[in-house]
Amino acid sequence: MRLPHSHHGQRLLHLTVAALTLGGSACSAPAGGGPVEPPAPDCAPSPGVGVNAYVVGELDATSVLPASTGRCVRLRPDSHFVYASRSVPLRGRLFLFLPGTGAIAQNYRLVAQEAARAGYHAVSLSYVNDTPVGTLCAGQSATCYEQTRDEILTGLPRSGVVVVDRGNSIESRVVRLLRYMQQRDPARAWTQFVQGDSTLRWDRIAVAGHSQGGGHALFIARQHAVFRVASFASAGDLVAGIPVPWMTTPFATPAARIYGFISERDELVPFAPTITAWSGLGLAAFGPVVSVDSAAPPFGGSHMLSTTATPLFPGVVIGPNHNVVVVDANTPRAANGTPVFAGIWRYLGVPDER
Repeated sequence: MRLPHSHHGQRLLHLTVAALTLGGSACSAPAGGGPVEPPAPDCAPSPGVGVNAYVVGELDATSVLPASTGRCVRLRPDSHFVYASRSVPLRGRLFLFLPGTGAIAQNYRLVAQEAARAGYHAVSLSYVNDTPVGTLCAGQSATCYEQTRDEILTGLPRSGVVVVDRGNSIESRVVRLLRYMQQRDPARAWTQFVQGDSTLRWDRIAVAGHSQGGGHALFIARQHAVFRVASFASAGDLVAGIPVPWMTTPFATPAARIYGFISERDELVPFAPTITAWSGLGLAAFGPVVSVDSAAPPFGGSHMLSTTATPLFPGVVIGPNHNVVVVDANTPRAANGTPVFAGIWRYLGVPDER
């Protein structure tokens, strides 16, 4: 759940469990999900409503209320945050970041800004993430985890424990946001990441997420061949430390494109089972877990990174070590205020190759 604004000037997340995801209900959508259709009259955007454009250093920044992209996008109304560089050539890649349980896109501006500085179109997305998947699926069959994540991602009515329609799904929210940004900023070609104006071009998208959002990033990698995946403080879904069935089936994205980063002191997601789960996805083929505290990129090529760094402002949120790897309020800063992990974020989620 959200906590009040702190003296650090941001709303902070309150994450209370190790397994991850959400809940809600919504507006009308195409029966059975499928590609996003052109906006219906009741889902037409409200241009200029809830939109704020500004500059952060050499970045153009835009905060966009979801309803500005379509009036039917009513769940989790907190703003999306969008960034693009004013000086670095664009790479034709989208960096998509998914917040943790109860968190908002505002909590993850720094990592999105770093992706934009690397030449990516960058989005920190607001989506339906009120309740952890582990809570929703407690006492349910092992298939609940896959069904719940699929409903949150696509809007297909699959789970029975959440109600997320197509218009409020992750996929539709991203498509609608890209369409909106295309109208607002056509020179940057935001809809290059949408196929046929309806389906996301996952092969051009680097998906990252924290906690519940990291689990969604891994689930997307299982469903689609994406350009890159970075899971922050998330093993996906574990029950008694054991991966649920969807994690043991083949992934569309090869392990060579999947990376993870976690604190060894994480209070909410157990470190050792997480490394075991990542290893089971094939990440161990690229070397053992490497501590970023005593190594530098490229970390011997490892796809599994850890830290014991002290969180910034550890007393203002539950689970500061859980958040230290990527949350703005807790991730450590250098003397000049820049994130200590900025180079690590680039290594994990926004590679230089085109």
